[in-house]
Amino acid sequence: MPFIPGLLEAAYAAGRTGRHLIVVWMDGGMSHLDTLDPKPSAGADIRGPLEAVRSSLDGAMVTEPLSGLGKLLDRCCVVRSITSPEGNHDRGSHYMLTGRRPSPLLTFPSLGSLVARTVQPSSGVPAYVAIPEAHEYARQGYLPARFGPFDVGGDPGRPDFSVRDLDPSPGLESTLSAVEMLRAIQGGPRSKDEASREFFLGQAQAISTSRHVQDLFDLNKERPEIRQAYGRHRLGQSCLLARRLVEGGVRVVLVRDQGWDHHVNIGQALTYGFPPRLTAMNQALSELILDLERRGLSEKVTLLLATEFGRTPRLNPSGGRDHWSRASSCLLFGAGIRRGQLIGETDDRGEEPVFQPVSPADVFATLLRAMGLPADERLQSPDGRPVPVIDPHATLIEDMLA
Repeated sequence: MPFIPGLLEAAYAAGRTGRHLIVVWMDGGMSHLDTLDPKPSAGADIRGPLEAVRSSLDGAMVTEPLSGLGKLLDRCCVVRSITSPEGNHDRGSHYMLTGRRPSPLLTFPSLGSLVARTVQPSSGVPAYVAIPEAHEYARQGYLPARFGPFDVGGDPGRPDFSVRDLDPSPGLESTLSAVEMLRAIQGGPRSKDEASREFFLGQAQAISTSRHVQDLFDLNKERPEIRQAYGRHRLGQSCLLARRLVEGGVRVVLVRDQGWDHHVNIGQALTYGFPPRLTAMNQALSELILDLERRGLSEKVTLLLATEFGRTPRLNPSGGRDHWSRASSCLLFGAGIRRGQLIGETDDRGEEPVFQPVSPADVFATLLRAMGLPADERLQSPDGRPVPVIDPHATLIEDMLA
């Protein structure tokens, strides 16, 4: 159904505006055929080298390295029919992360920044955090810079992991003193740029002096067995850090896992390494879902696993898969998301949807609804034009919503 004004009033009444969001972004183009939409009956040049296994969600299969995650799919919603005209990394990422096709006039804000602008800063806790750093199109777009993410800057899987700029710089106190003197003379910021600069300075002061905030980023506060369960690798520790952050008050966390652009020997690329890429994904996502449930966070936190597009159904001569925007998959779990749902279906080659096709704009808008944010709001572009928060052609995916 299309969005109409006032559609989200019931969501506000239900108190959904306090929900948190974790986005696990598989940067580069995660293959749907080698993860959440395998085609075991297709020829070897299409099904690829990975065996498909049944999941706990009726009608859904996953590849064997994701069997642990597959056992939890009956708690999730899997969308297998995302289709888009955008097959370039930048354009595909922009569409999926902002819900809007790229425009030469505007870079649209990401969902994380749309959520961040609704949050009143408190106790120095950032509204939006990116691990290790945000994709270009997971930022604030045309919104003021203060609604952008706080980039962690380091790899949580490394023993020497530290958060960039978490400790106060030697000149911070004198800088803040100078700002206070200038504010007293001017009577406040005179432009949006000055307001953003003051916001960042204030946030830096709050973060660097708050023991609570510093503890949120300290993975050593976790029990060793919990760290081991997530996996002592980049993705596992990033997902653990994401859980710590939302539990501590951060509203949105983006975990960016780079390296999913597999044009050569995709089977080996996904199943070898330290750890193998699919093994890390299986361990990290499975434990994150279980941990959110154990801690009573599954009704407070929404989880999205997504990527910019899928991969070509037929293996190329180098044994890899190239960009393919006509079909891709995502996974959702938690607050506002209906459990045990399988949305859409692709043909027997994984080329395109044959049932319930959805666009990135549809996924974005429905996730906005699940988060309890107003879909009929209009923002203001830098030149003063009103801009709808969502694509006017976006449609709710009703089956996705609890």
